[in-house]
Amino acid sequence: MIKKLFSVYASNMLLGILGFITVPVLLAHMGIEGYGYYGIYLTLFSYYTLFELGIIKHFTKLLSQNNNAELQKVISCFYYFTVAMIILSIPFIVPIIQAGFGVPWKYALLLGVMVPIEYVLYMPSKIHIAYAAANKKFERISAFNLVSGLIRYMLLIIGAVVTQHIFIVLLLLTLRRIFDIRLSRRMIREGHIRIFDLGQVNRDNLRQVFRYYKESFFLSVTQALQINLSGMMALMVSHWFGVAGLGLFRSTYDVLSKIWFFSNGLGMVVFPYFAGGSVKTANYRKYTLISWGFYSVLLLVFICLFPYVNQYMLHGLLQGRSDFLLYLFMLISVLLAAQSNLSYEYLQARGEYKSLWLITLVTNLVFGACAFVVYSYTHSLLSVGIAWTSGLILQTCWFEAKSLKPIKLAFWYPLAFAACWLLAGYVCLRLQF
Repeated sequence: MIKKLFSVYASNMLLGILGFITVPVLLAHMGIEGYGYYGIYLTLFSYYTLFELGIIKHFTKLLSQNNNAELQKVISCFYYFTVAMIILSIPFIVPIIQAGFGVPWKYALLLGVMVPIEYVLYMPSKIHIAYAAANKKFERISAFNLVSGLIRYMLLIIGAVVTQHIFIVLLLLTLRRIFDIRLSRRMIREGHIRIFDLGQVNRDNLRQVFRYYKESFFLSVTQALQINLSGMMALMVSHWFGVAGLGLFRSTYDVLSKIWFFSNGLGMVVFPYFAGGSVKTANYRKYTLISWGFYSVLLLVFICLFPYVNQYMLHGLLQGRSDFLLYLFMLISVLLAAQSNLSYEYLQARGEYKSLWLITLVTNLVFGACAFVVYSYTHSLLSVGIAWTSGLILQTCWFEAKSLKPIKLAFWYPLAFAACWLLAGYVCLRLQF
């Protein structure tokens, strides 16, 4: 497993560096408002994951348990059914974008058409990745992600510098998915996967697809709620502070969330091992403690790097105590999300979909309530950052309490870590301001 983790991290690290470089380039050539539209695009793209309702992740679990032959029969039916739902949704999505994000009609129309097209073109690659992950072929996945990611960042940087028009850049990102389909077939395809076989679209296979939807219902709802948490943040910021405010929030988020290359890489690798039962509970507990220590070090590093991140990555957009606090709360939230990802994957592999659904639902409710209450007092971006941290503290404590049973202190020690992180941030705030 260590060798596979190294291959994933090597790929993710290079892409993470490119991600750092991309943020200041986009801000410099498209402005903070252009970055806001880019943030809306990314938010909408994540929402389109709801159309496959977590079933691809469920496929990975079933494939890890050697259900390959059965899934081969229905994969094409699943793909075409999902594509049909996405296409039919477009007339309804466009007015929702206009009303929800407060953008002009023509921009809502462009976003409402480009995002679903990109997701339709992305799904074949996602299915190939699921098959390869189930068979633990992470070297292939890493190679594909590296090539695809290099092309993505190249288009982002060159498109921004040459055109300085966000929607031309987004069009380039959409069209690149056509190349990704061929690339994924060559680099990571496992066996003979017939995604585009119309002959497999029939009543029996459609009935089987619905059965898989039913099996993965609570996992699907959990993923929907996790996506909705990010979506609510984007909607609130855009409504309260405009597209430019979203550009500030999203650019800071995009810099800090590069931390997730550690957690995302680990989650992708360990899930099949968790699902296959090859990771003992004692080892899982050890991994959890190591993870907390690692992210605590990262917290201190990124707090110390704040002046440099702000100057060179964000062009000095964050100014004063309030903006430093926004940076701090977003940093802690990103680290909590990274930490909780390990227990999330563990609980998914154990099939505890109902518990995950309940925890994520409560997290969404806490975030929404906290955001409105804090905003009524502060009327600043900081309200969203505080609400995000509050929700994720609860989620992380609950995830780890469930995954580390029967340890009695499993709920409280994540809370202690979070309190120490906040204290460290407060001390640095007093020193810097």
